[in-house]
Amino acid sequence: MQKNKVSIIIPTYNERDNVPIVFKAIDDVLDGKWHYQIIVVDDSSPDGTGMLVTELSDKDDRIKLIERPGKLGLGSAVVAGFDHSDGDYLVMMDADLSHDPKYLPDMLLELSNHDIVIGSRYVDGGGVRNWPLWRRIVSLTASAVGRSIVGLNIRDITAGFAAFKRDHVMKLSSDLNPKGFKLLLEILAKSPRARIKECPIVFADRRFGRSKASFHEIILFIQLCFQLRSVKKIYE
Repeated sequence: MQKNKVSIIIPTYNERDNVPIVFKAIDDVLDGKWHYQIIVVDDSSPDGTGMLVTELSDKDDRIKLIERPGKLGLGSAVVAGFDHSDGDYLVMMDADLSHDPKYLPDMLLELSNHDIVIGSRYVDGGGVRNWPLWRRIVSLTASAVGRSIVGLNIRDITAGFAAFKRDHVMKLSSDLNPKGFKLLLEILAKSPRARIKECPIVFADRRFGRSKASFHEIILFIQLCFQLRSVKKIYE
């Protein structure tokens, strides 16, 4: 059993079909190896996601629900989860099964020597599955444009699967102002001296429900890149 406790933050909105599957997958790879908790931050899902998580938490005290009054955004949901966590290591991941929990052990072990570990689609061994060509092009272009604008030497700056040492990310928490769903990008821009590792993952398109990506989110991402270009200089 590893000595460090892991807090896994999972934002949800209409993920009732997915949460039991992802919870079991997390338990399969971590139970008996890591002390862990799962913190679900649900934005009042009309499909009853929050109610189901409450039922599951009654049977497993490692599961915790934070219910918010409406759709307030993925980034702010993760920050809310960080604030309610008590783990030495913090993980953010999606509930939609695109982030396979099987990668968690390797990512967590890398945190012994790094401050931030990214589940990366764009390093050797990484990739995507079940994506149309146009979506691959948009994602690769967004990462390339973001790297150029902000000035980062990270291949997958739009990743939603990442692990952090608590001490590192919590010292930034009061300065985080997450917009849209790209919290990792803001953390990277404000961590110029962090030790960062990209671990390869294969990203699979969601099984159930609808993607959260939208044209509005793309516009927010580009705006955020230009804002963080200036912010990064302050932290350097």
